[in-house]
Amino acid sequence: MLNTTIVICSANRPQSLTDTIDSLVGGQSIPVREIVVSVCNPEHVTERTKATSGVRVVVSERQGTSAQRNAALKGVQTPYTLFLDDDVELAPNFVESMERLMEEFEDAVAATGFVVADGAQGDTGLDRSFAASAAMNYVPEQDNHDCDQGYGCNLFVRTRIFNEVLFDENLSLYGWLEDLDFSTNCLRHGRIIKNTGTCLAHLGTPSGRMSGVRFGYSQIINPFYLWRKNGSPDLSHVVLAHWLVSVARNARRTVIRIPSDRTDRANRFRGNMIALCHLLGGKVDPSHILQL
Repeated sequence: MLNTTIVICSANRPQSLTDTIDSLVGGQSIPVREIVVSVCNPEHVTERTKATSGVRVVVSERQGTSAQRNAALKGVQTPYTLFLDDDVELAPNFVESMERLMEEFEDAVAATGFVVADGAQGDTGLDRSFAASAAMNYVPEQDNHDCDQGYGCNLFVRTRIFNEVLFDENLSLYGWLEDLDFSTNCLRHGRIIKNTGTCLAHLGTPSGRMSGVRFGYSQIINPFYLWRKNGSPDLSHVVLAHWLVSVARNARRTVIRIPSDRTDRANRFRGNMIALCHLLGGKVDPSHILQL
């Protein structure tokens, strides 16, 4: 029995999506039922991907990580669903290890793999060949443990949880922190486990993302919105780990220019300032980025 469906949401990055799917097809130690690609525009998928056996394309009415994930879920019929970003490389045992873990821990509703390398933490992203090598050469550990958040670039969940929890579509477009919101709500129904027996590398590809102004706005508004909605993250974490870090980093990159593929730091800082002004005016609406 094929127990897992992979869902990949993508926008404006057809080649990155194709490369990720090529690495998945035949690259796992056990097969999956299908790979569902969710886009808001069919032109965001190459003809090669559309013609790949086992790939199904879903067109969402709205663009955005949360909306596209919810749209993809409507046709999933397997016990497990694996959400991936369109720029990842998985260890060959990823799906097999995740299925085994979920069978062992029946009280777990979700799991996330060990991220052996993450280009999103830097300014240029990772080369795919480097990412593939890092995932391939990972030495599994035996240190699985509970965690309070699954990383959105790889979320392995029991499909039945979608009867209780969906992704918040108020977190529009890139859906900054949608994985934190989803995880917080999942924890009301069971455990989330960090699976160190397998890994992935996240390229953090800079291309194809939304404007810096919109992203900067989300960096400020979204964590505050989630604090009011869920109480998580707590307010001190919102102020220190989200607001201060984001504003300081974007301001520094605006003043001190460095060679980078992420050239929108000044616009991110501008988005930060717009969001802080809105908060001072009592406006807390993540979807306002659609008007920026």
